[in-house]
Amino acid sequence: MTKKYIAIYTDFGDTCDGFARVLGTHDTKEAAMKDMNEDIAIWKKENKQPLTINKGDCILYGDEQYGCQWQVLEVEVK
Repeated sequence: MTKKYIAIYTDFGDTCDGFARVLGTHDTKEAAMKDMNEDIAIWKKENKQPLTINKGDCILYGDEQYGCQWQVLEVEVK
């Protein structure tokens, strides 16, 4: 089996549906983390929410009322 790393994000707020979206699928965790961190940088420029959780591969700014959560998930593909 081959491992892939998927960068996802979930927006929370009045105009959001609260469903996760895929940023990208990568061959390495480092590439997925880079993709996630680039998206976070863009989001932070447009939104003024505090950092709530930072577990490295799971980051939340704001809360589940208004904010965004990013994650890198490891999956095995046949």
